[in-house]
Amino acid sequence: MNNQLPSSEGFDASTRRLSRYACVACLLLGLACLFGCGDGKTAPDGGGSDPGEPSSNGQPGSVGGSDSSQDVLGKMIKAYREADSYADAGQVHLVVEPDPQQISGEADFAVTFVRPGKLRMSVYQAMVVCDGQKFRAAILDLPDQVLERDAPDPLTLPSIHSDEALNYVLQAGFAGPPPQLLFLLGDDPLKMLLEGAEVTMLAEPGRIADHDCYRVQIKRKDGDAVFWVDRESYVLRRIEYPTQALIRELRKGGRVDQVTLVAEFASAKFNGRIDPVAFQFEVSADAKVGEFFIPPHPGQLMGEKVPEFQFVDLEGNPVTRESLAGKIVVLNFWATLSEPCRKAMPDFDAVRQKYADDDQVIFLAVSVDMPQTENRAIQETLTSLGVDVPVVRDLQRNNGRVFHSADIPFRFILDGNGVGQDFYFGTDPNLATALPEILDKLLAGEDIYEEPRQRYQQELEEYGRNQERRADPNFAGDGTEQHEIPQADVAPRTQPATITLSPLWKCDDVKAPGNILPLRQKDGSTRLLVVDALKSLVEVGLDGSLIATHPLEIEETELIANLRTATGADGRRYLAAFASAQQRFHMLDENFRQVFSYPADALQSPHAGIADVQLADLDGDGTIEAYIGYWGLVGLQAASLEGQRIWSDRTIANVVRLALSGPDAAGYRQLICTNVSGSLARFDAKRQRLKDLTLVGRVVPYVVAADLDGDGQPQWCGLATQRDGSNVAIGFTLDGEELWRYPLPRGVHRQPVEQIVAGRLSMVGSGQWLLPAADGSIHIIGSDGTPLDKFNYGAVISGLATAQLDGQPLLIVSSTEGLQAWKVE
Repeated sequence: MNNQLPSSEGFDASTRRLSRYACVACLLLGLACLFGCGDGKTAPDGGGSDPGEPSSNGQPGSVGGSDSSQDVLGKMIKAYREADSYADAGQVHLVVEPDPQQISGEADFAVTFVRPGKLRMSVYQAMVVCDGQKFRAAILDLPDQVLERDAPDPLTLPSIHSDEALNYVLQAGFAGPPPQLLFLLGDDPLKMLLEGAEVTMLAEPGRIADHDCYRVQIKRKDGDAVFWVDRESYVLRRIEYPTQALIRELRKGGRVDQVTLVAEFASAKFNGRIDPVAFQFEVSADAKVGEFFIPPHPGQLMGEKVPEFQFVDLEGNPVTRESLAGKIVVLNFWATLSEPCRKAMPDFDAVRQKYADDDQVIFLAVSVDMPQTENRAIQETLTSLGVDVPVVRDLQRNNGRVFHSADIPFRFILDGNGVGQDFYFGTDPNLATALPEILDKLLAGEDIYEEPRQRYQQELEEYGRNQERRADPNFAGDGTEQHEIPQADVAPRTQPATITLSPLWKCDDVKAPGNILPLRQKDGSTRLLVVDALKSLVEVGLDGSLIATHPLEIEETELIANLRTATGADGRRYLAAFASAQQRFHMLDENFRQVFSYPADALQSPHAGIADVQLADLDGDGTIEAYIGYWGLVGLQAASLEGQRIWSDRTIANVVRLALSGPDAAGYRQLICTNVSGSLARFDAKRQRLKDLTLVGRVVPYVVAADLDGDGQPQWCGLATQRDGSNVAIGFTLDGEELWRYPLPRGVHRQPVEQIVAGRLSMVGSGQWLLPAADGSIHIIGSDGTPLDKFNYGAVISGLATAQLDGQPLLIVSSTEGLQAWKVE
């Protein structure tokens, strides 16, 4: 064997789009859940064999006369776990049959493994080889790079997936990660396999080549998966993935008659002799060898001559690097359907007009619209905007291939020698002044690439630190260390020590209450907005009466659990409803009408899921924007009130929580983001990244900011996870100083609850931090970290809030006992 990467044949543009849809099927199978996508629930009792399933009694390969479906799966897992070696030549196939033509794609899905730590894997566009001494990998889209590290000891699934770029490739293909690794190395493969299953059963047996197979059918709400398991060796020979959810999504874009997603392992074999050459990896002389992959970035082109590229103008004439030689060239990548691009284009044209008489500067609006978009439509869009910028089309996708950015709008500047001088992602609020300053320096013969190059180097250094943390065997993907954290038992109810709680009311109209958001009305009254059954919003008065129910227009598979609100300078209030790991958040106006769902195409182009949303006016101009943190590699984005993306930053991964600083003297705020590195990333009002905040000795994946003292500046509270899996609340400053700490009970929450709530349980003094714990206890901490009280509520808590009624503080609690309000004395 050699180190040739998997072929890219079959990965045409249509198939690449379909591969994103097919991630839905992977999630339904539960295979991707191993890497943090799951909800942690075990399979229900119904995940066992169907009493009416066909018997295998007397058929070849049966053990003890009859195997149930779970017997077969259990023996399959046992065979993988006990095998000294395993090898296959697996492939995964996707076929979509719309009208009028069929679209198909296939990819390598092959694994070779020898215990304890030798591995060769050819999956999608990635190759991974571990010979027990060195761990190496290559990715087709990064042809000049090779990852090389000391072999992990032991070889585990997290260690294989520890590099961000490699992890993305292995999981983002159209069948998710290869299941062979789950069976060979997973901690509890059967539990993961049956996660979310309603029932398993044996279907009619089948045959692959010369192998008789059990066919185990795993039924889920969104479709059935079928596992073909060899009756003699219990090796897996085929998976038929569920496709119902995939078909639903694809039909939104047109007619789809049939979708097939199948992984084939026909040659799979246990304990065969494996040639040692399988674990050789030849590194070419010109390859850049490093401990992690470096994603393409326009910063890599700063001070370097840009590779050859070709655009086409609207008359069909080529526009190349050579044809632009001797000119300063400003490229503005855009698309007709992108609202941020459309809004930014008049400012871009205004700068162009300032240099209309200077033949040394060329401005080009580079359209990245699909090839089928007519030239006329592109020109009409610019005309409607009152813009007269010269247009070229990027039909060869030079934006990603040459300039290393698929984001739009995106600006790139070359000098007369074709050297990269500057780049900018997103909408530039300072374009009218910043761009002329750059151009004037270039016209004066200055090079300005050093500053953007240093900016990129800083991002790269932070990225490297993140990768080092990910490669640590004690580091998990969400910024915490790997330890099994048990589900806490609910402690029996106790009474608070320093406050007195008296029952005020219970609202039985909210059947499954979740997180609570108090909303101040224009008449000065307060209403409670409560998430109900993870599907709708319910308004409740402070007297416990049901005011209104607001069902959301969301898909059957979508959930909501968290609420955020903000009010703009015009007095209008906006609400964001979302849930962690869901594909979209939903923006509502003050009348609870859905304004938009974002990202608009998320259900057609799935990502790792949204982690948090904050509504904020960072620059103090009175306009609210939505800031969205994502699990996985999407990073951080900002969206306008029209639902259009206006900014993104991909330098951080797993942006778990977002919080806002108080305003400075100019009214500017900072956006604070927890992330996979364990540090707190900071962005200023212009969305430029500042120096990260690190709390010494702490990994803080969860933070909340709230003005408890009423001085206009927030206090900060975070949750950190200890080595033993216990939690500790900490108070800190944005200077990195830890002010206090408070230990919390060990365990994970059973419901999606806000784990830090700012409230007020007294009419005088500062507010408090309310911390619901996994065992049903509630901990009340003063703004200075002083423990004020703690008690056991006696039920699983799903939401907390405080309010005031006629001068009386109230504690409102959502739990498995319902929505209840208590007077606080």
